[in-house]
Amino acid sequence: MSDGTVYLNGARTHRSGWPKHHLSHFHRVGTVLWEAGLRVEADNGMTDEGDPWFAFFEPESGEMVAHFARIGGEFVVCAPFLDRPLTGRVLSNLVARFLDRCPGRRMAAHRSRSTPAA
Repeated sequence: MSDGTVYLNGARTHRSGWPKHHLSHFHRVGTVLWEAGLRVEADNGMTDEGDPWFAFFEPESGEMVAHFARIGGEFVVCAPFLDRPLTGRVLSNLVARFLDRCPGRRMAAHRSRSTPAA
């Protein structure tokens, strides 16, 4: 029985096309969105061209919250609150830039700073 792991060009990946260390970055994004009060679900897959994608969406409405992809060796993220897609060659850097711009994260950070001390 397979655990969902496949090997692509010698690199260990999951059937989604993302290496395990990349999936950990998406887990971090999901955690931050959840902590900011956004109840999101995730889905992922591969395009017909073999490029992997990973998306977060609101389960009730189905509206996309964020969509990450690897296209031709570059990573890209699109989200409704971004004025344009963010791109980069290193996924961890792209995720950090995305989280810096995430309005929910700023709201959650503000709530944690404004909580009165006991």
